[in-house]
Amino acid sequence: MKKSAGLLVFFLLLTTYYLSSIPGLRVLPLFKQVNALLQSIDLSITRLVIAIATRLPDQLGPARTFTEDFLVYARNNPIIIEFLLRKAAHVLLFFFITIALFLFLRHYFKRYSVAAIVSFVIAVLIAVLDEYHQSLVPDRAGSMIDVAIDMVGITAATALIFFGLFIARRYR
Repeated sequence: MKKSAGLLVFFLLLTTYYLSSIPGLRVLPLFKQVNALLQSIDLSITRLVIAIATRLPDQLGPARTFTEDFLVYARNNPIIIEFLLRKAAHVLLFFFITIALFLFLRHYFKRYSVAAIVSFVIAVLIAVLDEYHQSLVPDRAGSMIDVAIDMVGITAATALIFFGLFIARRYR
């Protein structure tokens, strides 16, 4: 298990480094390729979304208005989708990095709570180093705002770990 956790951490860090090394990385062209692939193998994701949407209640009120307004804005400014996808990727990637670090470090600490705190600290350090690395890549920029966004994923993962530890202690 320790070896698997170590490989997972290594893979996630390698992926982070690779993605941060791509000059001028853009997500939308990648998603256009993925969409074309999905259409070529006829996955009915669109039909599924339409089926779900038709079953939603009509009383969504402000949420429906906000959604419609956002869709109009996104059609006119597709870069907002790019921005949201990139920030969601930051949160998810650092969520999984923190979980993987905990799974690896718990083998080296007597108390799991210490492993969780150390995982948090190392993940924040990785986020800072990643943004520094991006500042050295052409057409990329390092940003403390991105570190803060990374910390959303790091904090969520750490909270989940502590919640799991709390539940496990209660039922021992």
